Amino acid sequence: MYQFAIVALLALAVVKLVDFIDGTIPAVSGFRSVLTFVLGIASVWALDYSVFDGFGIATRNSDIAMLMTGFIVAGLTSPWRALFGYMTHDRAAGDETLGGTGRMRAA
Repeated sequence: MYQFAIVALLALAVVKLVDFIDGTIPAVSGFRSVLTFVLGIASVWALDYSVFDGFGIATRNSDIAMLMTGFIVAGLTSPWRALFGYMTHDRAAGDETLGGTGRMRAA
C-alpha cells in the first residue's frame, strides 16, 4: 500500500513541477510530455527507488526496474491531470497528456 502511495505522490509532484516549469518558461510548452517523462525518471533516480523492490519482486537488472518505475510515475500523471480537470471543470484542451489539441475547430 505504501509503495502505491509513494508512486502516486511522486506523480503528483511531477505534475505540479511540470506545470510550474511550463508556466515560467514558455519555450518548454511544446515539450510537456517529454518533460514529464524526464522528471518522472529523474525523481525515482534521485530517490534510488524501485517499486519492484518495494513489493519484493525480483528483477534481473535494478537499473531497468528503476527506469520502469520512472515510466510508471510518468504514466500516473495522466490520471492526476484528469482528476484536476474534473475538479476544476477545466478540460485542459491544449494538454498533450490528455490527448487534446489546440488546432481543432468547433463544428
